[in-house]
Amino acid sequence: MLGQWVLGAVMWLSAMAGAMAAAENPADVRPVDKAVLSAAVAARLEQALAAGFSGSVLIADADSVVFEHSYGQADPANGAPVRADTRFNLASSGKMFTAVAVLQLVQQGKLDLDAPIGRYLPDWPVARVRDTVTPRQLLTHTSGLGSYWGASFQAARATLRTLGDYAPLLAQEPAFEPGQGWQYSNSGFMLLGLLVEAASGEDYYDYVAKHIFEPAGMRDSGYFELDGKAERVAIPHHGGGGAEKDRRYAMPEPRGGGAGGGYSTPKDLLRFHRALTSGTLLDARTYALLMSAVPLPSAERGRPPHGLGMLRYEVGEDVAYGHPGGAQGIGVDFRAGSSSGWALIVMSNVSDPFAMEIGTDLARIIAEAGGQDLRFPGMRARGAGKRMP
Repeated sequence: MLGQWVLGAVMWLSAMAGAMAAAENPADVRPVDKAVLSAAVAARLEQALAAGFSGSVLIADADSVVFEHSYGQADPANGAPVRADTRFNLASSGKMFTAVAVLQLVQQGKLDLDAPIGRYLPDWPVARVRDTVTPRQLLTHTSGLGSYWGASFQAARATLRTLGDYAPLLAQEPAFEPGQGWQYSNSGFMLLGLLVEAASGEDYYDYVAKHIFEPAGMRDSGYFELDGKAERVAIPHHGGGGAEKDRRYAMPEPRGGGAGGGYSTPKDLLRFHRALTSGTLLDARTYALLMSAVPLPSAERGRPPHGLGMLRYEVGEDVAYGHPGGAQGIGVDFRAGSSSGWALIVMSNVSDPFAMEIGTDLARIIAEAGGQDLRFPGMRARGAGKRMP
């Protein structure tokens, strides 16, 4: 089950890779008929609801929320409905907060993207990582580190309440020469969380709350202990229309951390987007660095376009960004324009229908209605209930 934490992200990345080079997006954004857009989105989501979807969806442009609605059950055990303020597990979409935290410390001169991590963690036990791996490589999944899940994680799970508790699980040798390959790395992002702590002198959870959630006005977001048992938290379950639809799943992590997890709502993710793009979280120079294209090693150039800690792709004259998240009973599709104000947010507490396939269809609907084209290059639309290969 634990390997499912980023299953959605990995499936999504793999589905994009083949057609990336040839993809094009319209350069112009036409006037939007918001009534037509809302009706088309509502119709698609009624299909999803009939197929067993549970979650919340929000679409916004630069001026207002264009569409917002909630569906399904927050907890199938008692039938509590999903509401606008229901908090969903973020899975790997929480990596965006780690990326912003790292860039904030770069902006303050407290962290060098290209220094070996041993400058900040001088006692790190793996010499090859301590002396050669950089924060930039960790952000771009080119460090050679993989995932910390396995028997050791299972044995320690009940004790993992701080990022320091994870440190023994992260002491891995790289699978390849750092900087020479690509491998999706939860261990790398948890290690970035430890770098945030070392460079800032603050606990990771406190840092994100103080320097990201609070200035962005994200009042419903947080890292809740005790396996997500907190007020207004959506319970992961199977979904779909079969006999297993109400089957509940445990939270993937006890609390989450630098590699993802934590909880939020669509409105709070919209607040994050607006704070990030308005200069509240980063100054203009550092924001441009975050949104700049990242060249991958030559052998990895067929992969989706990356930025520093998130996906980054061109849409006409704008740049869009985002990060998916997926695990058993968890799905998040967050994508937004870096300067247009448009944002598409799908948050779900079911495995089926898959939140990211719904997001792909909604991005197409937005583009066809004249909104910003947030479709990922090379991604084909798929109908309700059809899982990506």
